[in-house]
Amino acid sequence: MPEMQRDRILVAIGNWMARLESYPGWKEWKRQHFVRTLHFDELPLAASDEFENEFKFSEEMEGQHNLVVGYLGLNETIRSLKDCEFYFRRYPFRGLPVTRHSHITNICEMYFGRFYEFKERLKNYFDALEAAVPGHGLHVGGFIRQFDRTFNQELRARNRIHHHNRFEDLGIDGVLLMDSISMGRPESGWRKEHLAAYRKFTREWARRVVERGKKMDEFLEAVAVATSNSCRFLQ
Repeated sequence: MPEMQRDRILVAIGNWMARLESYPGWKEWKRQHFVRTLHFDELPLAASDEFENEFKFSEEMEGQHNLVVGYLGLNETIRSLKDCEFYFRRYPFRGLPVTRHSHITNICEMYFGRFYEFKERLKNYFDALEAAVPGHGLHVGGFIRQFDRTFNQELRARNRIHHHNRFEDLGIDGVLLMDSISMGRPESGWRKEHLAAYRKFTREWARRVVERGKKMDEFLEAVAVATSNSCRFLQ
Protein backbone atom coordinates (compact mmCIF):
# COMPACT_ATOMS: atom_id res chain seq x y z
CA MET A 1 0.00 0.00 0.00
CA PRO A 2 1.47 3.39 -0.98
CA GLU A 3 2.18 5.84 1.82
CA MET A 4 -0.64 8.31 2.27
CA GLN A 5 -0.18 12.03 2.69
CA ARG A 6 -1.88 11.89 6.08
CA ASP A 7 0.85 9.49 7.26
CA ARG A 8 3.55 11.84 6.02
CA ILE A 9 1.87 14.75 7.79
CA LEU A 10 1.95 12.85 11.09
CA VAL A 11 5.68 12.30 10.62
CA ALA A 12 6.13 15.99 9.81
CA ILE A 13 4.16 16.91 12.94
CA GLY A 14 6.40 14.62 14.98
CA ASN A 15 9.45 16.42 13.60
CA TRP A 16 7.85 19.80 14.32
CA MET A 17 7.16 18.77 17.89
CA ALA A 18 10.75 17.63 18.28
CA ARG A 19 11.95 21.07 17.13
CA LEU A 20 9.55 22.61 19.63
CA GLU A 21 11.73 21.23 22.41
CA SER A 22 14.28 23.94 21.64
CA TYR A 23 11.70 26.75 21.80
CA PRO A 24 12.64 29.06 24.69
CA GLY A 25 10.85 28.06 27.87
CA TRP A 26 8.71 25.31 26.33
CA LYS A 27 10.59 22.30 27.69
CA GLU A 28 10.57 23.64 31.25
CA TRP A 29 6.91 24.57 31.01
CA LYS A 30 6.05 21.05 29.84
CA ARG A 31 8.05 19.58 32.72
CA GLN A 32 6.12 21.69 35.21
CA HIS A 33 2.87 20.82 33.47
CA PHE A 34 3.67 17.12 33.85
CA VAL A 35 4.36 17.53 37.55
CA ARG A 36 1.18 19.54 38.09
CA THR A 37 -0.86 16.97 36.18
CA LEU A 38 0.39 14.23 38.49
CA HIS A 39 -0.45 16.29 41.56
CA PHE A 40 -3.48 18.22 40.29
CA ASP A 41 -5.61 17.25 43.30
CA GLU A 42 -3.11 18.85 45.67
CA LEU A 43 -3.16 22.27 43.98
CA PRO A 44 -5.62 25.09 44.58
CA LEU A 45 -7.85 25.70 41.57
CA ALA A 46 -6.65 29.28 41.13
CA ALA A 47 -3.02 28.13 40.94
CA SER A 48 -3.87 25.61 38.23
CA ASP A 49 -5.75 28.20 36.18
CA GLU A 50 -2.86 30.65 36.49
CA PHE A 51 -0.37 28.04 35.36
CA GLU A 52 -2.37 27.17 32.26
CA ASN A 53 -2.08 30.79 31.14
CA GLU A 54 1.61 31.25 31.90
CA PHE A 55 3.24 30.05 28.67
CA LYS A 56 2.97 32.19 25.54
CA PHE A 57 4.18 31.45 22.03
CA SER A 58 5.09 34.08 19.51
CA GLU A 59 2.25 34.91 17.13
CA GLU A 60 3.79 32.82 14.35
CA MET A 61 4.43 29.83 16.59
CA GLU A 62 0.97 30.13 18.14
CA GLY A 63 -0.56 29.82 14.70
CA GLN A 64 1.51 26.75 13.91
CA HIS A 65 0.69 25.18 17.27
CA ASN A 66 -3.05 25.72 16.82
CA LEU A 67 -2.94 24.18 13.36
CA VAL A 68 -1.01 21.11 14.56
CA VAL A 69 -3.40 20.61 17.46
CA GLY A 70 -6.34 21.00 15.09
CA TYR A 71 -5.02 18.39 12.67
CA LEU A 72 -4.32 15.92 15.47
CA GLY A 73 -7.90 16.47 16.66
CA LEU A 74 -9.25 15.47 13.25
CA ASN A 75 -7.08 12.38 13.25
CA GLU A 76 -8.24 11.46 16.76
CA THR A 77 -11.92 11.83 15.84
CA ILE A 78 -11.51 9.33 13.02
CA ARG A 79 -9.73 6.91 15.33
CA SER A 80 -12.56 7.28 17.82
CA LEU A 81 -15.11 6.68 15.07
CA LYS A 82 -13.36 3.47 14.04
CA ASP A 83 -13.31 2.29 17.65
CA CYS A 84 -17.10 1.97 17.39
CA GLU A 85 -16.58 -1.17 15.30
CA PHE A 86 -15.19 -2.98 18.33
CA TYR A 87 -17.81 -1.55 20.68
CA PHE A 88 -20.42 -3.13 18.42
CA ARG A 89 -18.56 -6.43 18.41
CA ARG A 90 -18.35 -6.70 22.20
CA TYR A 91 -20.97 -6.83 24.92
CA PRO A 92 -19.08 -6.47 28.23
CA PHE A 93 -22.10 -6.12 30.54
CA ARG A 94 -23.20 -9.68 31.27
CA GLY A 95 -24.60 -9.81 34.77
CA LEU A 96 -25.00 -6.02 34.90
CA PRO A 97 -28.15 -3.93 34.43
CA VAL A 98 -27.18 -2.76 30.93
CA THR A 99 -29.33 -4.41 28.27
CA ARG A 100 -28.13 -5.25 24.79
CA HIS A 101 -30.58 -2.86 23.15
CA SER A 102 -29.43 -0.06 25.48
CA HIS A 103 -25.80 -0.89 24.69
CA ILE A 104 -26.25 -0.70 20.91
CA THR A 105 -28.39 2.42 21.16
CA ASN A 106 -25.59 4.16 23.05
CA ILE A 107 -22.99 3.07 20.51
CA CYS A 108 -25.12 4.26 17.58
CA GLU A 109 -25.52 7.66 19.20
CA MET A 110 -21.80 7.87 19.88
CA TYR A 111 -21.11 6.83 16.27
CA PHE A 112 -23.32 9.58 14.83
CA GLY A 113 -21.77 12.11 17.17
CA ARG A 114 -18.34 11.52 15.68
CA PHE A 115 -19.43 12.94 12.31
CA TYR A 116 -20.65 16.15 13.89
CA GLU A 117 -17.47 16.32 15.96
CA PHE A 118 -15.33 15.96 12.83
CA LYS A 119 -17.29 18.67 11.02
CA GLU A 120 -16.88 21.14 13.90
CA ARG A 121 -13.20 20.34 14.25
CA LEU A 122 -12.83 20.68 10.49
CA LYS A 123 -14.22 24.22 10.61
CA ASN A 124 -11.93 25.08 13.52
CA TYR A 125 -8.98 23.57 11.67
CA PHE A 126 -9.56 25.72 8.60
CA ASP A 127 -9.85 28.77 10.85
CA ALA A 128 -6.44 27.84 12.28
CA LEU A 129 -5.07 27.33 8.77
CA GLU A 130 -6.28 30.77 7.73
CA ALA A 131 -4.59 32.30 10.77
CA ALA A 132 -1.33 30.41 10.19
CA VAL A 133 -1.27 30.75 6.39
CA PRO A 134 -3.38 33.77 5.32
CA GLY A 135 -4.44 33.73 1.71
CA HIS A 136 -3.90 29.99 1.25
CA GLY A 137 -6.45 29.96 -1.59
CA LEU A 138 -8.25 26.76 -0.55
CA HIS A 139 -11.98 26.40 -1.26
CA VAL A 140 -12.94 25.68 2.32
CA GLY A 141 -16.68 26.27 1.99
CA GLY A 142 -17.02 23.83 -0.89
CA PHE A 143 -15.04 21.20 0.98
CA ILE A 144 -17.28 21.43 4.06
CA ARG A 145 -20.40 21.31 1.87
CA GLN A 146 -19.05 18.14 0.28
CA PHE A 147 -18.59 16.67 3.74
CA ASP A 148 -22.21 17.58 4.55
CA ARG A 149 -23.47 15.85 1.41
CA THR A 150 -21.38 12.74 1.94
CA PHE A 151 -22.41 12.26 5.57
CA ASN A 152 -25.85 13.84 5.40
CA GLN A 153 -27.58 10.79 6.89
CA GLU A 154 -25.23 10.60 9.87
CA LEU A 155 -25.34 14.33 10.54
CA ARG A 156 -29.13 14.42 10.38
CA ALA A 157 -29.37 11.47 12.76
CA ARG A 158 -27.03 13.19 15.20
CA ASN A 159 -29.09 16.38 15.11
CA ARG A 160 -32.34 14.48 15.75
CA ILE A 161 -30.74 12.73 18.72
CA HIS A 162 -29.30 15.95 20.12
CA HIS A 163 -32.40 18.12 19.68
CA HIS A 164 -35.35 15.73 19.79
CA ASN A 165 -35.33 12.04 20.71
CA ARG A 166 -32.97 9.18 21.31
CA PHE A 167 -31.94 7.14 18.28
CA GLU A 168 -34.64 4.81 17.03
CA ASP A 169 -34.15 1.90 14.64
CA LEU A 170 -36.30 -1.10 13.70
CA GLY A 171 -33.37 -3.41 14.38
CA ILE A 172 -32.98 -2.08 17.91
CA ASP A 173 -36.75 -2.26 18.42
CA GLY A 174 -36.64 -5.92 17.42
CA VAL A 175 -33.86 -6.68 19.88
CA LEU A 176 -35.81 -4.92 22.63
CA LEU A 177 -39.07 -6.69 21.82
CA MET A 178 -37.52 -10.15 21.74
CA ASP A 179 -35.71 -9.46 24.99
CA SER A 180 -38.97 -8.39 26.64
CA ILE A 181 -40.80 -11.51 25.41
CA SER A 182 -37.97 -13.82 26.47
CA MET A 183 -38.06 -12.48 30.03
CA GLY A 184 -41.73 -13.37 30.32
CA ARG A 185 -41.36 -16.72 28.55
CA PRO A 186 -37.83 -17.97 29.32
CA GLU A 187 -38.41 -21.47 27.90
CA SER A 188 -40.03 -20.40 24.65
CA GLY A 189 -36.95 -19.96 22.47
CA TRP A 190 -37.29 -16.18 22.29
CA ARG A 191 -34.00 -15.77 24.14
CA LYS A 192 -32.22 -17.47 21.26
CA GLU A 193 -34.05 -15.25 18.77
CA HIS A 194 -33.09 -12.19 20.80
CA LEU A 195 -29.39 -13.10 20.73
CA ALA A 196 -29.52 -13.86 17.00
CA ALA A 197 -31.14 -10.49 16.26
CA TYR A 198 -28.56 -8.72 18.41
CA ARG A 199 -25.64 -10.43 16.62
CA LYS A 200 -27.10 -9.64 13.20
CA PHE A 201 -27.57 -5.99 14.13
CA THR A 202 -24.05 -5.57 15.52
CA ARG A 203 -22.42 -7.30 12.53
CA GLU A 204 -24.21 -4.97 10.13
CA TRP A 205 -23.30 -1.87 12.10
CA ALA A 206 -19.69 -2.95 12.56
CA ARG A 207 -19.43 -3.23 8.77
CA ARG A 208 -21.03 0.21 8.43
CA VAL A 209 -18.42 1.70 10.74
CA VAL A 210 -15.62 0.21 8.65
CA GLU A 211 -17.10 1.52 5.39
CA ARG A 212 -17.80 5.02 6.67
CA GLY A 213 -14.44 5.14 8.40
CA LYS A 214 -12.77 4.57 5.03
CA LYS A 215 -14.80 7.39 3.53
CA MET A 216 -13.81 9.64 6.42
CA ASP A 217 -10.16 8.76 5.71
CA GLU A 218 -10.61 10.24 2.24
CA PHE A 219 -11.54 13.59 3.74
CA LEU A 220 -8.59 13.52 6.12
CA GLU A 221 -6.33 12.66 3.19
CA ALA A 222 -7.61 15.72 1.34
CA VAL A 223 -6.96 17.86 4.43
CA ALA A 224 -3.46 16.40 4.67
CA VAL A 225 -2.73 17.23 1.04
CA ALA A 226 -3.98 20.79 1.52
CA THR A 227 -1.91 21.10 4.69
CA SER A 228 1.23 19.84 3.02
CA ASN A 229 0.78 22.21 0.08
CA SER A 230 0.05 25.23 2.30
CA CYS A 231 2.29 24.84 5.37
CA ARG A 232 5.98 25.13 4.69
CA PHE A 233 6.79 24.49 8.33
CA LEU A 234 5.46 20.93 7.90
CA GLN A 235 7.35 20.14 4.71
